[in-house]
Amino acid sequence: MIRRLSLALSLLALINAAQASASAIVIWPIDPVIKAGEQAATLWLENKGNEPVTMQVRAFAWSQADGTDVLNAQDEVVASPPIARVEAGKRQLVRIIRRSSNASVPEGAYRLVVDELPPPPPQGSEAPAARLAVQMRYSVPLFTYTTADKGAPRLKVRVRTGEETPEITLVNTGTTHARLTNLRTVTGGHETVLREGLVGYVLAGATMTVPLPAAAATATGTLRVAVNGVDQSLTPDA
Repeated sequence: MIRRLSLALSLLALINAAQASASAIVIWPIDPVIKAGEQAATLWLENKGNEPVTMQVRAFAWSQADGTDVLNAQDEVVASPPIARVEAGKRQLVRIIRRSSNASVPEGAYRLVVDELPPPPPQGSEAPAARLAVQMRYSVPLFTYTTADKGAPRLKVRVRTGEETPEITLVNTGTTHARLTNLRTVTGGHETVLREGLVGYVLAGATMTVPLPAAAATATGTLRVAVNGVDQSLTPDA
């Protein structure tokens, strides 16, 4: 039975800076990749706290449908070990292993969901639910490739402004994902930031709609965004 999880439910802490302020766990790299010809990538879990923690790592297939991120259970990529106890001040290596792949798909998209499991209840406690246990959850994007020539994202853009809530819709017709950061308009050399930092991911063949601040309704100039770290101008479709 396929298990589907809404990304909104699965991501309690989105890994972008690789560290949640409320947790002593550091995870790196934040963008692991399994390249063509490779069978595994590495993920490090480091405990900077004063107490041991137990971490669970699971890999889910990542897709986007109707502008929504969805995670599905799969067995193409697995974590080894799936559960690890990390002592205080220590770090643990987790191997992300590719068991199979679809050669007809240049890029595979996954999410590594890393859960900090609650410690066992103290000895003598009557019920495990007698106290509140705080559990952190992290999500790390993972991309796998079957060929060195994996292609590139290609974005089609639609912008809606006027009296309605302004928004931008991006359709990725390419063969790889687009990681979008720092969306802005440029007029006469002057930049106006619309969305700072991570805007989101548009997977290959998927669509994403980004709500814009009200000021964007009257903004003019060229739309620019960093796509996988490279600045690009976005030309809206007529």
